[in-house]
Amino acid sequence: MKLIASLHRFTGQIKLHSILIRTSQSPSAPRTLKLFVNRNDLDFSGAADLPATQEIHLAQTSDVQDVPVKRALFGKVQSLTLFFEDNYGDGDEDVSRVSYLGFKGEWMRLGAAPQEILYEAAANPSDHAVKGTSVLGVGSRLGGGH
Repeated sequence: MKLIASLHRFTGQIKLHSILIRTSQSPSAPRTLKLFVNRNDLDFSGAADLPATQEIHLAQTSDVQDVPVKRALFGKVQSLTLFFEDNYGDGDEDVSRVSYLGFKGEWMRLGAAPQEILYEAAANPSDHAVKGTSVLGVGSRLGGGH
């Protein structure tokens, strides 16, 4: 079965070094993986007909494969499209299965993209000073302080 997975808009620009993938020893393990860099306009027919940035032949194993990519072609990745063209089945296998997918590389900030993001479940008032509250103890009891 042909499967297209599109990972759009990384939060920065990526220098991709390799792809980590775990398939299986079953007939549903993907055989051919086509990678397309910065192409957000692909569908099944486009991915099947266009030349890929790189084509990778995957092993039929349940181990995590660390598959290197051609670094010269993957130095400025902002989106990555993965097209699993076929699997190890005899043509009757309609399902391709991947149990793990990861990426190794270097992240670079894009323009005004945030460099670090902090999420808080609940703000701690002592972490956030408010202007003018230190005069005469105004606001000193925020957050339950005494």
